[in-house]
Amino acid sequence: MSSGSIHSSLISDPDFTCLVSEFVGEIPNRVSAIRLTVAEQSISQLCVLVHQLRGACGSYGFHEMTPIATSLEMSLRSGKSIEELTDDIETFLELCLCMTSDPE
Repeated sequence: MSSGSIHSSLISDPDFTCLVSEFVGEIPNRVSAIRLTVAEQSISQLCVLVHQLRGACGSYGFHEMTPIATSLEMSLRSGKSIEELTDDIETFLELCLCMTSDPE
């Protein structure tokens, strides 16, 4: 996946434009919460946050994020340590910050 912008499949639907924009506006806060959870070394809370974000990404039309979040969540639940998953977590967060509410 490229590191360019990631667009919602729903952005051109007038019923979802505002909702997608609001969701994208919340992403920096969600990323900060995940980074704080990583710093606190709380795997269980990290699983919850990644799971929630995975579902939200799909609900708001960012379907290409779903398999990435699913893979990360599975890795977290597999017993791997946060240290082992640091690169995967950071890649996921960087991709989250690439989500945009701008039309393609």
